[in-house]
Amino acid sequence: MSWIEASLGDLISYIGKGIAPKYTEDASSPNSVLVLGQKCVRNQKIDYSQGRYHDKELKVIKPAKIAAKGDILINATGVGSAGRIAQIIHNPQRECVTDGHVITLRASSRINPYYLGYFIKSKQTVIEQLAEGSTGQTEMNRSRLQNEILVTFPESDEDQRRIAEFGLVIDKKIAQNAQLNGYLLEYLKTYAKTLY
Repeated sequence: MSWIEASLGDLISYIGKGIAPKYTEDASSPNSVLVLGQKCVRNQKIDYSQGRYHDKELKVIKPAKIAAKGDILINATGVGSAGRIAQIIHNPQRECVTDGHVITLRASSRINPYYLGYFIKSKQTVIEQLAEGSTGQTEMNRSRLQNEILVTFPESDEDQRRIAEFGLVIDKKIAQNAQLNGYLLEYLKTYAKTLY
């Protein structure tokens, strides 16, 4: 297997912060778009339930800002939050954007987007250190992110795909185990009530 190293900036087709949303409480409106903020990016997963809604009638969204399958999200601001990473693995069930506190990375055709996602997630502690600024006002430096993060990847598209698929299978098993643990916890709570 032959490996290549390139800067992150050379492997992405898009990098940008999200929008400044015009929030609405009407999630059922055809004009509402789910906004993924920092609360949504935790533990290298996306929690869509923490999102809020933007009214695209009040503020138009550029097509590049629409979140897509394969996009990598990095929290951009805040101590303890800047540098947290997650990836959109499946097509979202509804149209989504990120807010201005989240950076979106989109892989170029040079690299498998899921391989890149796993690689970037493996560098989360390094990326967290790229945040700059005073206490409480830290912000991710996008230029440093693109230039200082070096990505090592197989030259072969097939090898990239196989590595990424292995990670996806592991993540699926972790999610299944978490779901089973949740069921078990609910069962134990119900059973404990019968004892008293």
